[in-house]
Amino acid sequence: MKKYTLLLILILFSATASFSQVRFGVKGGLGFANISNVSSNLDNTWNNQTGYHFGLALQLKVPFVGLAIQPELLYSTVKTSLENDPGNLVSIDYLTLPIDLQLGADLVIFRPFIVASPFVSYVLQNNTRLEDQPFDDINRFDYGIGLGAGIDIWKIQIVGKYNWGLGKLQTAESNWDQAETYKNATLQGFQLSVAILF
Repeated sequence: MKKYTLLLILILFSATASFSQVRFGVKGGLGFANISNVSSNLDNTWNNQTGYHFGLALQLKVPFVGLAIQPELLYSTVKTSLENDPGNLVSIDYLTLPIDLQLGADLVIFRPFIVASPFVSYVLQNNTRLEDQPFDDINRFDYGIGLGAGIDIWKIQIVGKYNWGLGKLQTAESNWDQAETYKNATLQGFQLSVAILF
């Protein structure tokens, strides 16, 4: 029975490999508090951004079905200002692993799709001091889900999605005065990305 099970797994794996397209690429983009911060004026859009991200992407696509799985490894920065001191920016760096689950339609040279993207992330460092809070009081791990839409045009991929960070930045033992501000410093908000896939 084990031999037949192993044989079936190998056949399924071979079939998937044969009928799948694999592309590797680079990805980057900006983060915003909400979609209204994206403007037709590039200077305004840049000034409104609350962070950026860049990294690598691997796309596994099933032809004729429009289904693709795209794991990514991104370096992400999130910025927000303190509510009682708008000039004091909190900036935190993350290593983020989203897995984009894309479903769309292959239309010759382009493919529009919707995307659901669960993610996990790890705080690498805070670029600015979080008031008087020790860095050890930061919960390094975060997780969440992103939902959005995108389009593949030849080797270019454009995606817009909203990410909901579900974790807490402070540890259970810590008691922060600026808890709401720190919550806004998690990976939450609208994200606009461009990738080049080969």
